Amino acid sequence: MKKAFSHLRRALLLAACACSAAGAAPAEDYPSHPIRFIVPFSPGGSSDIVARLLAKDGDKIMGQPFVIDNKPGAAAMIGLNELVQAKPDGYTVGITNSGMVTQPLYGIAKYNYVTDLQPIAQVGEVPFVLAVKGDSPWKTLGEFMAYCKANPKACNYGITGIGNTSHLGPAQLTYMAKFPMEFVNFDGGGTLITSLLGGHIQAGGINPVDIREYVKAGKIRILCVFGEKRLSDPLFANAPTAKELGYDIVVTLWQGIGAPKNMPEAVRTRLADGFARIINDPQTQQQLRAIGIEPAYMGPTEFAKKWTAEQLHYKQVVTDTGILQLVRGK
Repeated sequence: MKKAFSHLRRALLLAACACSAAGAAPAEDYPSHPIRFIVPFSPGGSSDIVARLLAKDGDKIMGQPFVIDNKPGAAAMIGLNELVQAKPDGYTVGITNSGMVTQPLYGIAKYNYVTDLQPIAQVGEVPFVLAVKGDSPWKTLGEFMAYCKANPKACNYGITGIGNTSHLGPAQLTYMAKFPMEFVNFDGGGTLITSLLGGHIQAGGINPVDIREYVKAGKIRILCVFGEKRLSDPLFANAPTAKELGYDIVVTLWQGIGAPKNMPEAVRTRLADGFARIINDPQTQQQLRAIGIEPAYMGPTEFAKKWTAEQLHYKQVVTDTGILQLVRGK
């Protein structure tokens, strides 16, 4: 009986080792075939451009190519939901951006992407700005606010989605500085800029990448930057940050890489190391700057902390400014 038990124990130990080895093999061989790269936006947009820029070195860095899979719709939630639901084996990654932090706050997302996705790396970011028409009489933010206070029914600003990145900066500014300015929602940056140039709105919450040529031509003026520091582009160097002017407002559009949760640690590490090499490559950073994105690499741990901190911060912002009630009341 004792001998039989000894044989049984040995068999169980061998089986456990075999299972362990079998489970480790995929991680050791990873990646053994192409990696799907979900982009939750249509081809041609900034997120798609970033993904393709990173994917071009996939073969060289990872030993396997990235295959771009555009999954647009529902303000990126179709693609993000698919990323959450994908098998956590390292063969599906996806573009994430700052919108994934705020969407769950409004009750419109199936998942809380901050807790239901695995951060891999931040690629870069660009702060939004408050801009006015170039020939307007307001040279500074102070002059513009004084005008709005004196003409409370004459001031409005354009945004490209209620509660999105373009809305958060100006909404916080009007809340903190206590001056009247109503928003007008547009279906995209192009129509917002056209309306600003036509004088139909007085200001706009805008991605500076979209207005660079207009600023260069003197047709648009930036009153303030919603960033930790001024924009690095020399063309925008004279535009102060909101923080410099006394308003602690930081709203950036960042791009990053996420993956399904619960990947094997070795696979997650391999992915993170691969993207770190790609993002920190000088040529990649030069190409990012060329499309208006400031390289700002973060690894998984730091990026995870950013997701959590931003969601907590923006929960307070959308509550204080009334954006949360506005979205949920729609």
